Amino acid sequence: MFSSSSADVLGDIVATVLPTMPPRTARLFAALRSLRPVHAAPCLAAAVGCALLYTGAESARLGRWANPLLVHAHSQAQPVFRVDPETSIEFPATLPLATPSPPLTLVGLGVRKVSFLKIKVYSAGFYLQEGATRCLHHIPGWATFTAQHLLAPPSPSPAGETAPQLSGEALMANLLDQRIACAVRIVPNRNTDFGHLRDAFTRALIGRQKLERAKGTLSEADEARISEAIQTLKTFFPAQTVHRGKSVTLLRPPEGGIVVEFEGAILGKLNDPWIGKHLILTYFADSGAVSDKLKEDVAKGLEGFASNKQGAWGQ
Repeated sequence: MFSSSSADVLGDIVATVLPTMPPRTARLFAALRSLRPVHAAPCLAAAVGCALLYTGAESARLGRWANPLLVHAHSQAQPVFRVDPETSIEFPATLPLATPSPPLTLVGLGVRKVSFLKIKVYSAGFYLQEGATRCLHHIPGWATFTAQHLLAPPSPSPAGETAPQLSGEALMANLLDQRIACAVRIVPNRNTDFGHLRDAFTRALIGRQKLERAKGTLSEADEARISEAIQTLKTFFPAQTVHRGKSVTLLRPPEGGIVVEFEGAILGKLNDPWIGKHLILTYFADSGAVSDKLKEDVAKGLEGFASNKQGAWGQ
């Protein structure tokens, strides 16, 4: 004979699996629980066996081979984050995007500081297409990459995979010349507005346009196209506040150009390849990089990926 406490335990088990049952079966079990323990216990003992069989079958049908008493437990893998130690801002290991894109993996992160007071304006994370992180050694100039190569002064571009090692910004420029996706996720450490971000991006692009002009690499047609594209980019940013902890993402798709996203919404898309490439390169400039911390952390992350040589480029 079952004791009153045993019946209570069995009743609790049934209560756990009750929500998973069809309505008619659930009503029957509820009625059994209303009986006196001495009468209900034998019925509940048999019923629990049926209940476990039912939930086990449901688990198999749904592909959840887990404890049937935990059918309602949250079984999905939790997101993995890295935290910027200077701002406590979290960055997901895989970047969620509104724009269709290959999976992007977090490579490194760091804080941007401004003025002599070193005010922490925002944290930024750099993401790279998952396939590229596995095959960096197949990209010209990256065969023997170490973190110091990205942090060192620039060197001439190689003609092929066996040519002298690239360094500095030229390394990232060569990486961005491949058909790969990458992104910079920006999360303010204090309330700001889109106007500040827009103006910072605009100044950076105009400055880089001026440098390219001095090198003689831009034609008049290039100059006109880039200037028009910069004006278009400025229209993507609404007149509103960006609160601390909210994210703005600059996505460079595999085909080039730039997509600006804010909290899962697409603010605008620009197809100009020069804008996409050089906006990302502002974070890896040989001098005046947006965040030295970001650049250093990305260099370490890329070294880790480059040393883990798997597969071939394009897989």
